[in-house]
Amino acid sequence: MARVIQVRVITDEGQAISDEAVSVRAPGELGSLGFLCHHAPLVTTLVPGPLMWRRANGATRTLRIGAGLLEIANDRLTILTNSISEPVLA
Repeated sequence: MARVIQVRVITDEGQAISDEAVSVRAPGELGSLGFLCHHAPLVTTLVPGPLMWRRANGATRTLRIGAGLLEIANDRLTILTNSISEPVLA
């Protein structure tokens, strides 16, 4: 079984996402941030943009998040953001 990261996204309305992922990509202030299992602990700010994660079964999920904070430690990634929505496809 693949090692997974517990992913949570929390807005001012409560927990919006609770899922497991083998990889996560988030919009950092200086560019895209990537996370895999056993990532070093980190707290950073996020800018509005796409949040993408890949599940162990290969399925991917993409949402658009607003500005916020991200914390990862012990294979648990938590995002606090002011908004979340489905991505706009061009």
